[in-house]
Amino acid sequence: MQQTQIQWPDYYHPKNSRIHVKSHMMSDSSPETIWRSIVNAACWPSWRHSRTSIQMISGDAEHLERGSVFLWKAGLLRYKCTVVEYEHNRRIAWKGRIGEAEMYHAWLIKETESGCKVITEATQRGGMTWFTQIYTPRNIRRYHQKWLECLASQSSQSACNKK
Repeated sequence: MQQTQIQWPDYYHPKNSRIHVKSHMMSDSSPETIWRSIVNAACWPSWRHSRTSIQMISGDAEHLERGSVFLWKAGLLRYKCTVVEYEHNRRIAWKGRIGEAEMYHAWLIKETESGCKVITEATQRGGMTWFTQIYTPRNIRRYHQKWLECLASQSSQSACNKK
């Protein structure tokens, strides 16, 4: 099991999950800039050319905050998520469901001398994860890597980097 810096609820901890994926990137952008891009969920679809959609159910209509509930479609998968951790400019996490499977997705932003390090980790458990654990981690890792690349390019665009 990979070492983690995420503050996992025990239920979603990698040791209790069938699937655990960790990705990271170094960025020249400030933690504040990266943070604004992550929490501005309304702009996520513009990053992925319609492969992603967001519908805010509760909370701010565009930005994630503690307690926000949102529907998140990534490719063919649709999750209902709730933001459960929110530490401004440092960390955010949400838990969600897709069918009987449960997931937890966390982001950690660590300031560096030249910008920041962005870490994202996700776990999944329950449902068909006993079967999908064979191929799902590779797909999630690829999706997270693309997300990190989009995050790096989007963080400099003013339209999706407000609040």
